[in-house]
Amino acid sequence: MVSQAQETVSLDRRDAKKLKSRDHMWGIFILVVALVTLAGYFIVSPQKLYEPGDDIGYNLGLAGGLMMLALLLYPLRKRVKFLDKVGLLPTWFKWHMVLGILGPLTIIFHSTYHVYIPFLHPVGSVNAAVAMYCMFLVSGSGTFGRFFYTKIHHGLYGRQASVNELKAGLEASGDVKSKFSFAPEIEGKLDAFRLDAEANAQAGKLGLLRFIAIGFQAALLSRSLVKNLHGVMHAQAREKGFTAAQIHSMETMFAEYRELITSYIRAVRDASQFHTYERLFSYWHIFHIPLVYMMVFSGFYHVLAVHMY
Repeated sequence: MVSQAQETVSLDRRDAKKLKSRDHMWGIFILVVALVTLAGYFIVSPQKLYEPGDDIGYNLGLAGGLMMLALLLYPLRKRVKFLDKVGLLPTWFKWHMVLGILGPLTIIFHSTYHVYIPFLHPVGSVNAAVAMYCMFLVSGSGTFGRFFYTKIHHGLYGRQASVNELKAGLEASGDVKSKFSFAPEIEGKLDAFRLDAEANAQAGKLGLLRFIAIGFQAALLSRSLVKNLHGVMHAQAREKGFTAAQIHSMETMFAEYRELITSYIRAVRDASQFHTYERLFSYWHIFHIPLVYMMVFSGFYHVLAVHMY
């Protein structure tokens, strides 16, 4: 019978794969938005195809404003009881992030890329500029919030379970010898990295400098160990006079070992950084929520000023 811990590990790995796929899609989405924003600057700004106050500009502003207003539905979905059964929370979160990008993009097109900037571009509406700056801050901080969320949403137990699973994978089946027993230096450095990361993460006391350093350390270690592994395996192949078929088999094994090394180092890094990301996420909430209220207030004031004057 599969134990509860094993089931949790299996679920965590599947979630990690889904999250990686979503990250790729998110990266493509951000790239497309960036290209559209850049193209819009060269097309909309100099050509004067429309003005913020005419029909096209007004409707763009209305659409962008409604998108930004719709962002408030996600926190309501989390806190209002009768909305508990309305859709899945991850789906709400996904659309919350998408609208948090498309809303500002639409507002930028509404403004025709012209906004009041003291001293640099002192032309335009000050209240519109305040609303736009608040919108940019909310959108930017939301991107940071998503990054922090991906680092903690598996939970500490899930992170540690992944480390334990990958550590078991380093052992050859049938005995306790490490898969890297032919390269003791790799085995020693992996153990040293894990012990060092665990020691520094005790009770969530990973300092900011150490938090940053361990990320660089993980990247450098992963690269150096993979390079070391490649050298050791090819040296042994030359020493033993491997045939073409054996070399092909060795390359397949190398790809497997390389993935195991990088996955293990990444899992150890994420587990050690968990508590710091958790604190950063809580600090982000303190910063993000007031910005949302400021954005809503300044947006309403801008709409009111436009229709009154």
